[in-house]
Amino acid sequence: MKKPKAPRILTVAIFTTITIIFWVFFSVYRVLTTKPLVKVPPELLEPITPNLDTGALGKLEKRVFFEEGETVVPAPISPTPSPSEKTAPEEVTESTETTPEATESPSTTTQ
Repeated sequence: MKKPKAPRILTVAIFTTITIIFWVFFSVYRVLTTKPLVKVPPELLEPITPNLDTGALGKLEKRVFFEEGETVVPAPISPTPSPSEKTAPEEVTESTETTPEATESPSTTTQ
């Protein structure tokens, strides 16, 4: 007895579905395994000069090096006045108004 053949359109649909599934799988695999392109700024791609900078070498000798375990606490930086503050000093004038003074001393007992 002969087996009945499947309709041709069903065979094409099955193979098309299988092809789409494999295509999606391999596309996702390719995206996950390829490395992204790195954009390098043009400043980094410029060639360097082969001349030895002796000034930079002299600066290296003057640097302070710390041993492992040494810590450095930076000094507080005082704010520098802006150029507009340097050009026009403020005049101090006496005012006739008096400022109220504190009548109570702050308590020093805090718990």
